[in-house]
Amino acid sequence: MKSIIKSVAVKASLCLIAGILVTGCSTIDEKRKIDYKSQQTTAPLEVPPDLSAIPGNSPTAGAAPSVTTYSTFVTDKKTTTSPVDPQSPVLPVASDIKIERDGQTRWLVVQQSPEVLWPRVREFVSTAGLIVDRENPVTGVVETDWTENRAKVGTGSQMMLAKWLGSLYSTGTRDKFRIRLERGSVPGTTEVYVTHRGMEEVLVQKSSGESDGSTRWQPRKYEPDTEIEMMRLMVVYLGKTEVQSRAIVAPGAAAAPPAERAHLERYGERVALSLDDAIDSAWRRVGLSLDRTGFTVEDRDRSKGIYYVRYIDPDKPDDQPGFIARMFGAEAKKDTDQYQIHLKPAGNQTAVTVKNKDGAPEWTKTGERIVTLLYEQLK
Repeated sequence: MKSIIKSVAVKASLCLIAGILVTGCSTIDEKRKIDYKSQQTTAPLEVPPDLSAIPGNSPTAGAAPSVTTYSTFVTDKKTTTSPVDPQSPVLPVASDIKIERDGQTRWLVVQQSPEVLWPRVREFVSTAGLIVDRENPVTGVVETDWTENRAKVGTGSQMMLAKWLGSLYSTGTRDKFRIRLERGSVPGTTEVYVTHRGMEEVLVQKSSGESDGSTRWQPRKYEPDTEIEMMRLMVVYLGKTEVQSRAIVAPGAAAAPPAERAHLERYGERVALSLDDAIDSAWRRVGLSLDRTGFTVEDRDRSKGIYYVRYIDPDKPDDQPGFIARMFGAEAKKDTDQYQIHLKPAGNQTAVTVKNKDGAPEWTKTGERIVTLLYEQLK
């Protein structure tokens, strides 16, 4: 009988302890509620004798002196505030970045050398989720692969399915970006040029005006807002805030359409291109035109005004792969030839000529086509 009573008492004690523990847990879950009225003041902690001699252990060490006015309090705070370590990695100051404009042309000027800025731009492209198709540190060019903007896919459930299934829906648009770095006119600075190329898928129209259901890809119209947004995202990646980035790349006041600054003239079978620009402005405009038309710039010499480019002549026959190769997706390849784009001051204008890889004038149909492509971009 005693053992039973003892067992019951033990169980009752265990239940009481469990109840106390549960009550304590519920108190923690309720954000540690405290009854301030029940708090009692206890004696202050005493510093052990072996630590009392260490500087800073005095209860008043580092404390602000007693003050009676707010102005005195503020003054004391200013004098006792610890200075910020300029080497602190917390919120580092971003490099100076500004945008330059020349008519419709825009580019960034960064207070860093190309050697320092190049890896950061390369990282920005990868961080943005773009695939690098081609890069050349010698010419300072990073070019992305054609990518599809999934944000434009359908609405509602279509966007959800496109996000998860990837290839179920297609926007019918593709985008490619090219970022080019050049040494700035001021030592230690870098000029950054961003160009965008867009393609869209359209239905093939028959001569009757009807469609047979097939499609083809064609270039989209020039989208300056897309280039500006890519510049802004790069500015944020380089350390500026969202507000600062928008202020840097903010569009200027609406201006009247610029007058034509490019002139194409024929002299018999020869075609000449001239620009109403000084050599520096013409150099920037021609470089951006080469980027937008997809030329591969292998090298450049700004001091001589020469761009060394490769161009695919559409009139040349394709290098057709064999039957077995075509079965595995091999595509026809075209040979690319090397050309030189020369810029030379001519009074208040700049003359633009096309030469072959040996530096001789290119008076062929290919040379005329290159000049015409540049004119369409520059006019």
